[in-house]
Amino acid sequence: MDRRQFLRTSLALGAGGALGARPAFAQTYPTRPVRVVVPFTAGGTTDFMARVLSERMGQIAGQNFIVENKAGAAGVVGVRDVAGSQPDGYSLLFSDSSLAVTPTINPGAKLDPLKMLQPIGLAGVFPSVLVVHPSVPVKDAQELVAYAKANSGKVNFGSGGIGTVPHLQGEQFKLVTGAPITHVPYRGAAAALQDVVAGQIQMLFTAAPTALAFIRSGGLNLIATTGSERLAILPEAQTLAEAGYKELVSAQWFGLLAPAKLPPDLVTRVTGFLTASLDDEATAKKITDQGGFLQRGTPDDFGRFIDQEIKRWRDVIVAAKLI
Repeated sequence: MDRRQFLRTSLALGAGGALGARPAFAQTYPTRPVRVVVPFTAGGTTDFMARVLSERMGQIAGQNFIVENKAGAAGVVGVRDVAGSQPDGYSLLFSDSSLAVTPTINPGAKLDPLKMLQPIGLAGVFPSVLVVHPSVPVKDAQELVAYAKANSGKVNFGSGGIGTVPHLQGEQFKLVTGAPITHVPYRGAAAALQDVVAGQIQMLFTAAPTALAFIRSGGLNLIATTGSERLAILPEAQTLAEAGYKELVSAQWFGLLAPAKLPPDLVTRVTGFLTASLDDEATAKKITDQGGFLQRGTPDDFGRFIDQEIKRWRDVIVAAKLI
């Protein structure tokens, strides 16, 4: 299964089968609260997803799944915390696309997620929106590329920092289209958004909910989205693939992992809790209302997906000469 198909398709995994007969110690799990580490500060999309799903998983499991924010070193601190925990199901990691970027962008971190961690399941993907300041006289992606080429050196794009997915989406846009755009890194996505709204920079890839109010008020012009299909919350916006740039299908993704060597029956048990929470209509709506697409799959599916994402972003990072 290739990456684009995985982004489009929710793989069938029945929660009932996942929660079926298992050895006794798995049947009794959990007997105490479960710690769900988010390797970033509170308030972002990773934290939002973790809290929505942990609340429902706790209800299903009959024990609290408690979110703990453990930020530092672009997520590495939280990842190492969980990777070094006992593989007993009581320390889990809810992380994002940074797991696929950090091994290449920061080799000194010595982060190997597929050796340090046991994938549980991909939970959701959030395509980005491509927005421009209203002073940029374009209506779609092809016009933006033409404008950037005609105004070489005058079109800047921002991001919340070097190596973030919106940064790499901008670099990939530059590589695929040949548009001579310049990256301006900020200390956080909010600062980058503020400057594109103010006209200090011209364009930005960012999360849809972050920019939604400015798009609807006319403070930003929506050019396209990066997913394989249109966003339900912004159905008027074509995708970059629809605009002719099929290589530019991408999204920020979020999923659940555990320490390596978690026993297989506990892997199945936790996967069942995650799948059942995604199957809950109210929980699912909280995610889709924010521009996310739910994903379901096996731990092996998630492991293959992470491996594909590592290779994908490594190619962009190397081609863009970011290392």
